Amino acid sequence: MNENQIDKKEYLLGKLKQLSSELVTDPEKIKDFADRWRNGFHVYSFHNLLLIWAQKHEATICAGFNQWKKNKRHVKKGEKAIWIMAPGFKSIKKEKKNEETGQVEETEEKSLVFFFPVCVFDISQTDGEPLSIGNQLIKGNGNITIEEIKKDFPEFQFKISNGLEDGSTDGNSSIKISQRDNPAQMVCAAVHEIAHILCDHGKKDLSSDIRELEAEATAYLVCSCLEIENEGSKFYIAHWRGDKTKISNSSLKILSVSEKILKRLKPEKFEKREEA
Repeated sequence: MNENQIDKKEYLLGKLKQLSSELVTDPEKIKDFADRWRNGFHVYSFHNLLLIWAQKHEATICAGFNQWKKNKRHVKKGEKAIWIMAPGFKSIKKEKKNEETGQVEETEEKSLVFFFPVCVFDISQTDGEPLSIGNQLIKGNGNITIEEIKKDFPEFQFKISNGLEDGSTDGNSSIKISQRDNPAQMVCAAVHEIAHILCDHGKKDLSSDIRELEAEATAYLVCSCLEIENEGSKFYIAHWRGDKTKISNSSLKILSVSEKILKRLKPEKFEKREEA
């Protein structure tokens, strides 16, 4: 990367940290963010969606200059680019023993080694032939069940019981969810406890308020993407009284863990997203 690219990368990473901190402490912004995902952005990571959202809030479908040309559209003269972070891969040769023949074979794998800034443009910044990419109103499944979650996270031991608290975890692999009449309440509780584990809360020395905000913000974002409303999470996040400077190191983690959970629950929508 040249000096300009390095400066742009540092700026974007700094902006991303700032924006994510603002996002995860504001339930209205989280909800708006989830709505953006459901209405068009099917190829970008949460991190890049956040960068797009901040630079052009009304954007719906974004692509690079050449990608628009392939779709027989062109960027209008004078339009301002939207900058995101693209993954850079390197081919790495590895030796692996063939279990059937016993011979050592050489394979080539692509490994993510860096990120670099690239520019994209929203469809509103382009002219040309109508874009035909299927249904642009793909929506998350609000009817997801606790049984589906248990199936998609087989490494965790779920126990359904009766209790005053909606859920709890040992921070490692055991999750307890209380039986509720409202299935969505159990789903939200399960996502909250999964977030605790994926955020390594059982291994890291964090204050209880940071642990709870990370888990609750993750659960709220995931459930919003699945069209499950959680007013309890919304109230908690909106009235959080922790030092917001502390959450700056947690915000990117919240976005990453949210995306990991959604990739497991809805792989058909998330498995092909660019990591950034």
